[in-house]
Amino acid sequence: MRSLLLFVVFLCALTLSNSVAPSVSNAASSAKQRALVKFDQPVQLMAETLNGEYLFVHNDEAMMRGESCTFVYEGRAENDNNLVISFHCMPVQRAKAASFTVRTSQTAAGYFEIREFQFAGSTEAHLVPLNQHSAHVTISSLIIGLSW
Repeated sequence: MRSLLLFVVFLCALTLSNSVAPSVSNAASSAKQRALVKFDQPVQLMAETLNGEYLFVHNDEAMMRGESCTFVYEGRAENDNNLVISFHCMPVQRAKAASFTVRTSQTAAGYFEIREFQFAGSTEAHLVPLNQHSAHVTISSLIIGLSW
């Protein structure tokens, strides 16, 4: 009888742990982060010049699939008509950001170029690819058989 009771308790604990875990991980993986930023002076983001108010949106699920995960919209709305650029970023660990942070570098021509951005409260920053073409390149090993 004691073994039956222990078995039932174990079975209940196992059932509860399996039903809770997937919902927590699914909620975390579908997260979108958003931040509104205003550029008072022009900055380059890949091939685009940003000047004014922009909404940065990052989709973690798209990043995991290797798709475009960063979307930058002109204005405050996540609207396809206002989409300025989208690209696949590369995550990198940084110290926790107190506010939305955009890191730039100055080019030889003297203008500022966005190199990465980081959302408030996050320890993950997002590197901007050097150009639109490198944003979607997947490099995999290729073995070619050669005969001599």
